[in-house]
Amino acid sequence: MKGYLQRNTKYSVPFLRLLVCVLFLPFFLLMDPYLPRQIYYLSGCTFLYAGCLQIWPRMEAFINKFIPVTIGLDLVLISLFIYYAPNYGLPLGILYLFPITVVAFRNRLGPTFLITSLSGGLYLSTGIIKTLPLKPLILEIVSLFILAFYIDLVTQHFHLTYFRQANQDSLTKIHNRRYFNFVMDKLVQSNTPHSLIIMDLDNFKNLNDTQGHHHGDFVLKIVAGIIKECTRSSDIVTRFGGDEFAIILPQTPKEVSKEIADRIRNNVLVNPKLLTYSQISISQGIACYPTDAATIEGVIQKADSALYTAKSKGKNFVQLYEEQQPSLF
Repeated sequence: MKGYLQRNTKYSVPFLRLLVCVLFLPFFLLMDPYLPRQIYYLSGCTFLYAGCLQIWPRMEAFINKFIPVTIGLDLVLISLFIYYAPNYGLPLGILYLFPITVVAFRNRLGPTFLITSLSGGLYLSTGIIKTLPLKPLILEIVSLFILAFYIDLVTQHFHLTYFRQANQDSLTKIHNRRYFNFVMDKLVQSNTPHSLIIMDLDNFKNLNDTQGHHHGDFVLKIVAGIIKECTRSSDIVTRFGGDEFAIILPQTPKEVSKEIADRIRNNVLVNPKLLTYSQISISQGIACYPTDAATIEGVIQKADSALYTAKSKGKNFVQLYEEQQPSLF
Protein backbone atom coordinates (compact mmCIF):
# COMPACT_ATOMS: atom_id res chain seq x y z
CA MET A 1 0.00 0.00 0.00
CA LYS A 2 2.75 2.38 0.88
CA GLY A 3 4.39 1.78 -2.50
CA TYR A 4 1.11 2.47 -4.29
CA LEU A 5 0.68 5.78 -2.48
CA GLN A 6 4.28 6.76 -3.13
CA ARG A 7 3.95 6.12 -6.86
CA ASN A 8 0.78 8.19 -7.10
CA THR A 9 2.27 11.02 -5.01
CA LYS A 10 5.43 11.00 -7.06
CA TYR A 11 3.64 11.46 -10.36
CA SER A 12 1.55 14.37 -8.97
CA VAL A 13 4.64 16.28 -7.83
CA PRO A 14 5.59 17.66 -11.31
CA PHE A 15 2.12 19.19 -11.63
CA LEU A 16 2.34 20.71 -8.16
CA ARG A 17 5.78 22.16 -8.95
CA LEU A 18 4.49 23.66 -12.20
CA LEU A 19 1.45 25.04 -10.38
CA VAL A 20 3.72 26.88 -7.93
CA CYS A 21 5.55 28.44 -10.90
CA VAL A 22 2.35 29.42 -12.72
CA LEU A 23 0.60 30.91 -9.67
CA PHE A 24 3.59 32.47 -7.90
CA LEU A 25 6.30 33.57 -10.34
CA PRO A 26 4.22 35.93 -12.57
CA PHE A 27 2.86 37.82 -9.55
CA PHE A 28 6.30 37.96 -7.97
CA LEU A 29 7.89 39.37 -11.16
CA LEU A 30 5.10 41.92 -11.75
CA MET A 31 4.98 43.04 -8.14
CA ASP A 32 8.38 44.74 -8.16
CA PRO A 33 9.81 46.21 -11.40
CA TYR A 34 13.18 46.76 -9.67
CA LEU A 35 13.99 43.10 -9.13
CA PRO A 36 17.54 42.21 -10.24
CA ARG A 37 18.01 40.69 -13.69
CA GLN A 38 19.13 37.37 -12.19
CA ILE A 39 15.63 36.82 -10.78
CA TYR A 40 14.11 36.89 -14.29
CA TYR A 41 16.70 34.42 -15.58
CA LEU A 42 16.14 32.23 -12.55
CA SER A 43 12.35 32.37 -12.99
CA GLY A 44 12.64 31.33 -16.65
CA CYS A 45 14.92 28.40 -15.82
CA THR A 46 12.60 27.30 -12.99
CA PHE A 47 9.56 27.43 -15.24
CA LEU A 48 11.30 25.38 -17.99
CA TYR A 49 12.52 22.88 -15.40
CA ALA A 50 9.03 22.47 -13.92
CA GLY A 51 7.44 22.28 -17.38
CA CYS A 52 9.78 19.54 -18.59
CA LEU A 53 9.09 17.39 -15.53
CA GLN A 54 5.35 17.89 -16.06
CA ILE A 55 5.49 16.97 -19.78
CA TRP A 56 7.69 13.95 -19.11
CA PRO A 57 6.67 12.74 -15.60
CA ARG A 58 8.80 9.61 -15.87
CA MET A 59 11.86 11.83 -16.10
CA GLU A 60 11.60 12.64 -12.39
CA ALA A 61 11.39 8.95 -11.47
CA PHE A 62 14.48 8.26 -13.59
CA ILE A 63 16.44 11.21 -12.18
CA ASN A 64 15.52 10.29 -8.59
CA LYS A 65 16.23 6.57 -9.02
CA PHE A 66 19.29 6.64 -6.76
CA ILE A 67 19.52 10.20 -5.38
CA PRO A 68 16.62 12.67 -4.91
CA VAL A 69 18.12 15.13 -7.42
CA THR A 70 14.92 17.10 -8.04
CA ILE A 71 14.44 17.77 -4.32
CA GLY A 72 18.00 19.08 -4.19
CA LEU A 73 17.35 21.30 -7.21
CA ASP A 74 14.20 22.65 -5.58
CA LEU A 75 16.18 23.59 -2.46
CA VAL A 76 18.92 25.26 -4.51
CA LEU A 77 16.45 27.23 -6.66
CA ILE A 78 14.54 28.50 -3.61
CA SER A 79 17.82 29.52 -1.94
CA LEU A 80 18.92 31.39 -5.09
CA PHE A 81 15.63 33.29 -5.19
CA ILE A 82 16.24 34.39 -1.60
CA TYR A 83 19.88 35.25 -2.38
CA TYR A 84 19.06 37.49 -5.35
CA ALA A 85 15.93 39.02 -3.77
CA PRO A 86 16.86 39.41 -0.09
CA ASN A 87 14.16 42.05 0.40
CA TYR A 88 11.64 39.21 0.03
CA GLY A 89 13.74 36.65 1.91
CA LEU A 90 11.25 36.02 4.72
CA PRO A 91 8.12 35.47 2.57
CA LEU A 92 10.13 33.43 0.04
CA GLY A 93 11.22 31.12 2.85
CA ILE A 94 7.74 29.59 2.90
CA LEU A 95 8.57 27.94 -0.45
CA TYR A 96 10.81 25.52 1.43
CA LEU A 97 7.57 23.84 2.47
CA PHE A 98 7.24 22.47 -1.07
CA PRO A 99 10.16 19.97 -0.97
CA ILE A 100 9.39 19.23 2.70
CA THR A 101 5.77 18.38 1.86
CA VAL A 102 6.77 16.25 -1.14
CA VAL A 103 8.99 14.06 1.04
CA ALA A 104 6.50 13.99 3.94
CA PHE A 105 3.74 12.68 1.65
CA ARG A 106 5.88 9.60 1.04
CA ASN A 107 5.41 8.72 4.72
CA ARG A 108 9.10 8.59 5.60
CA LEU A 109 9.95 10.39 8.84
CA GLY A 110 13.76 10.31 8.56
CA PRO A 111 14.02 11.85 5.05
CA THR A 112 11.35 14.41 5.97
CA PHE A 113 13.39 15.83 8.81
CA LEU A 114 16.62 15.54 6.80
CA ILE A 115 15.12 17.75 4.07
CA THR A 116 13.73 20.10 6.74
CA SER A 117 17.20 20.38 8.28
CA LEU A 118 18.77 21.05 4.87
CA SER A 119 16.12 23.67 4.16
CA GLY A 120 16.73 25.33 7.50
CA GLY A 121 20.50 25.25 6.99
CA LEU A 122 20.32 26.76 3.50
CA TYR A 123 17.81 29.36 4.63
CA LEU A 124 19.95 30.39 7.62
CA SER A 125 23.17 30.49 5.59
CA THR A 126 21.59 32.59 2.84
CA GLY A 127 20.03 34.88 5.44
CA ILE A 128 23.35 35.44 7.21
CA ILE A 129 25.14 36.15 3.90
CA LYS A 130 22.48 38.66 2.85
CA THR A 131 22.14 40.08 6.39
CA LEU A 132 18.46 39.24 6.81
CA PRO A 133 16.88 39.92 10.25
CA LEU A 134 18.07 36.96 12.31
CA LYS A 135 15.26 36.64 14.87
CA PRO A 136 12.33 36.35 12.40
CA LEU A 137 14.51 34.11 10.22
CA ILE A 138 15.10 31.66 13.08
CA LEU A 139 11.41 31.83 14.01
CA GLU A 140 10.46 30.89 10.45
CA ILE A 141 12.92 27.96 10.44
CA VAL A 142 11.41 26.69 13.70
CA SER A 143 7.98 27.00 12.07
CA LEU A 144 9.21 24.83 9.17
CA PHE A 145 10.12 22.06 11.63
CA ILE A 146 6.73 22.32 13.36
CA LEU A 147 4.89 22.17 10.03
CA ALA A 148 7.07 19.27 8.86
CA PHE A 149 6.15 17.32 12.00
CA TYR A 150 2.45 18.14 11.55
CA ILE A 151 2.44 17.17 7.84
CA ASP A 152 4.18 13.89 8.65
CA LEU A 153 1.65 13.15 11.42
CA VAL A 154 -1.31 13.86 9.12
CA THR A 155 0.26 11.74 6.37
CA GLN A 156 0.76 8.79 8.71
CA HIS A 157 -2.87 9.02 9.80
CA PHE A 158 -4.01 9.16 6.16
CA HIS A 159 -1.89 6.15 5.19
CA LEU A 160 -3.20 4.13 8.14
CA THR A 161 -6.82 5.06 7.36
CA TYR A 162 -6.37 4.26 3.67
CA PHE A 163 -4.70 0.95 4.52
CA ARG A 164 -7.58 -0.10 6.76
CA GLN A 165 -10.24 0.90 4.25
CA ALA A 166 -8.49 -0.81 1.35
CA ASN A 167 -7.24 -3.97 3.07
CA GLN A 168 -9.59 -4.74 5.97
CA ASP A 169 -12.81 -6.73 5.82
CA SER A 170 -15.54 -4.49 7.22
CA LEU A 171 -17.41 -7.30 9.02
CA THR A 172 -14.69 -9.41 10.63
CA LYS A 173 -11.99 -6.68 10.95
CA ILE A 174 -9.33 -8.98 9.52
CA HIS A 175 -7.48 -8.59 6.22
CA ASN A 176 -9.46 -8.96 3.00
CA ARG A 177 -8.81 -10.71 -0.32
CA ARG A 178 -6.98 -7.66 -1.71
CA TYR A 179 -4.38 -7.86 1.05
CA PHE A 180 -4.17 -11.64 0.64
CA ASN A 181 -3.25 -11.19 -3.03
CA PHE A 182 -0.69 -8.51 -2.15
CA VAL A 183 1.09 -10.68 0.46
CA MET A 184 1.06 -13.79 -1.72
CA ASP A 185 2.52 -11.86 -4.63
CA LYS A 186 5.23 -10.40 -2.40
CA LEU A 187 6.18 -13.81 -0.96
CA VAL A 188 6.33 -15.51 -4.36
CA GLN A 189 8.35 -12.67 -5.89
CA SER A 190 10.89 -12.94 -3.07
CA ASN A 191 10.78 -16.76 -3.35
CA THR A 192 9.88 -17.07 0.35
CA PRO A 193 8.62 -20.54 1.39
CA HIS A 194 5.23 -20.46 3.05
CA SER A 195 2.18 -22.54 3.80
CA LEU A 196 -1.39 -21.64 2.92
CA ILE A 197 -4.45 -22.76 4.89
CA ILE A 198 -7.83 -22.34 3.24
CA MET A 199 -10.76 -23.04 5.51
CA ASP A 200 -14.50 -23.20 5.06
CA LEU A 201 -17.30 -23.22 7.65
CA ASP A 202 -19.31 -26.44 7.51
CA ASN A 203 -23.11 -26.12 7.23
CA PHE A 204 -22.90 -22.33 7.09
CA LYS A 205 -25.44 -21.99 4.28
CA ASN A 206 -27.96 -23.98 6.29
CA LEU A 207 -27.40 -21.65 9.26
CA ASN A 208 -28.08 -18.58 7.10
CA ASP A 209 -31.18 -20.16 5.56
CA THR A 210 -32.72 -21.32 8.85
CA GLN A 211 -31.67 -18.64 11.38
CA GLY A 212 -30.95 -15.60 9.25
CA HIS A 213 -27.93 -13.67 8.04
CA HIS A 214 -27.49 -11.79 11.31
CA HIS A 215 -26.66 -15.12 12.98
CA GLY A 216 -24.31 -15.93 10.11
CA ASP A 217 -22.53 -12.58 10.51
CA PHE A 218 -22.17 -13.20 14.25
CA VAL A 219 -20.59 -16.62 13.63
CA LEU A 220 -18.17 -15.17 11.04
CA LYS A 221 -16.97 -12.53 13.50
CA ILE A 222 -16.50 -15.08 16.30
CA VAL A 223 -14.61 -17.49 14.01
CA ALA A 224 -12.38 -14.66 12.75
CA GLY A 225 -11.51 -13.84 16.36
CA ILE A 226 -10.71 -17.50 17.10
CA ILE A 227 -8.42 -17.70 14.07
CA LYS A 228 -6.53 -14.57 15.18
CA GLU A 229 -6.12 -15.95 18.71
CA CYS A 230 -4.78 -19.28 17.44
CA THR A 231 -2.25 -17.86 14.98
CA ARG A 232 1.10 -16.12 15.41
CA SER A 233 1.92 -12.45 14.86
CA SER A 234 3.81 -13.38 11.67
CA ASP A 235 0.77 -15.16 10.14
CA ILE A 236 -1.57 -13.25 7.84
CA VAL A 237 -5.23 -13.97 8.55
CA THR A 238 -7.67 -13.00 5.79
CA ARG A 239 -11.29 -13.41 4.85
CA PHE A 240 -11.03 -15.21 1.53
CA GLY A 241 -14.67 -14.72 0.59
CA GLY A 242 -18.11 -15.57 2.00
CA ASP A 243 -17.59 -18.12 4.76
CA GLU A 244 -14.04 -18.95 3.63
CA PHE A 245 -10.91 -17.81 5.44
CA ALA A 246 -7.27 -18.09 4.45
CA ILE A 247 -4.09 -17.96 6.51
CA ILE A 248 -0.65 -17.32 5.01
CA LEU A 249 2.14 -18.71 7.19
CA PRO A 250 5.59 -17.46 6.04
CA GLN A 251 8.58 -19.76 6.58
CA THR A 252 6.30 -22.47 8.00
CA PRO A 253 6.26 -26.15 6.95
CA LYS A 254 2.96 -27.96 6.43
CA GLU A 255 3.35 -30.01 9.60
CA VAL A 256 3.50 -26.88 11.80
CA SER A 257 0.63 -25.37 9.81
CA LYS A 258 -1.44 -28.48 10.53
CA GLU A 259 -0.89 -28.01 14.27
CA ILE A 260 -2.21 -24.45 13.99
CA ALA A 261 -5.13 -25.60 11.85
CA ASP A 262 -6.04 -28.32 14.38
CA ARG A 263 -5.91 -25.74 17.17
CA ILE A 264 -8.35 -23.54 15.25
CA ARG A 265 -10.67 -26.47 14.51
CA ASN A 266 -10.77 -27.55 18.17
CA ASN A 267 -11.35 -24.00 19.43
CA VAL A 268 -14.28 -23.55 17.06
CA LEU A 269 -15.89 -26.69 18.49
CA VAL A 270 -15.55 -25.67 22.15
CA ASN A 271 -15.99 -21.90 21.97
CA PRO A 272 -18.87 -20.95 24.35
CA LYS A 273 -20.26 -18.36 21.94
CA LEU A 274 -20.68 -21.02 19.25
CA LEU A 275 -22.23 -23.76 21.41
CA THR A 276 -25.72 -22.75 20.29
CA TYR A 277 -24.58 -23.27 16.69
CA SER A 278 -23.68 -26.92 17.15
CA GLN A 279 -23.87 -27.60 13.41
CA ILE A 280 -20.98 -25.23 12.75
CA SER A 281 -17.53 -26.74 12.37
CA ILE A 282 -14.57 -25.94 10.12
CA SER A 283 -12.80 -27.86 7.35
CA GLN A 284 -9.30 -26.90 6.22
CA GLY A 285 -6.92 -27.63 3.37
CA ILE A 286 -3.18 -26.92 3.47
CA ALA A 287 -0.64 -26.53 0.65
CA CYS A 288 2.92 -25.27 0.64
CA TYR A 289 5.04 -23.05 -1.62
CA PRO A 290 7.19 -24.09 -3.44
CA THR A 291 6.88 -27.75 -2.44
CA ASP A 292 3.35 -28.26 -3.79
CA ALA A 293 3.24 -25.47 -6.39
CA ALA A 294 5.51 -22.74 -7.72
CA THR A 295 2.85 -20.12 -8.50
CA ILE A 296 0.21 -18.24 -6.50
CA GLU A 297 -2.61 -19.81 -8.48
CA GLY A 298 -1.07 -23.24 -8.05
CA VAL A 299 -0.78 -22.96 -4.26
CA ILE A 300 -4.38 -21.73 -3.97
CA GLN A 301 -5.61 -24.58 -6.19
CA LYS A 302 -3.71 -27.18 -4.17
CA ALA A 303 -4.98 -25.84 -0.84
CA ASP A 304 -8.51 -25.70 -2.27
CA SER A 305 -8.14 -29.29 -3.49
CA ALA A 306 -7.06 -30.36 0.01
CA LEU A 307 -10.09 -28.52 1.43
CA TYR A 308 -12.36 -30.44 -0.96
CA THR A 309 -10.81 -33.68 0.30
CA ALA A 310 -11.39 -32.61 3.91
CA LYS A 311 -15.07 -31.96 3.10
CA SER A 312 -15.39 -35.35 1.41
CA LYS A 313 -14.08 -37.07 4.55
CA GLY A 314 -17.10 -35.94 6.56
CA LYS A 315 -16.19 -32.28 7.26
CA ASN A 316 -14.58 -30.92 10.45
CA PHE A 317 -11.22 -32.17 9.15
CA VAL A 318 -7.74 -30.80 8.37
CA GLN A 319 -6.17 -32.14 5.17
CA LEU A 320 -2.61 -31.67 3.89
CA TYR A 321 -2.29 -31.58 0.12
CA GLU A 322 -0.96 -34.81 -1.35
CA GLU A 323 -0.26 -35.51 -5.00
CA GLN A 324 -2.45 -38.60 -5.10
CA GLN A 325 -5.57 -36.90 -3.74
CA PRO A 326 -8.37 -36.05 -6.17
CA SER A 327 -8.21 -32.55 -7.63
CA LEU A 328 -10.96 -30.07 -8.42
CA PHE A 329 -9.04 -28.79 -11.45
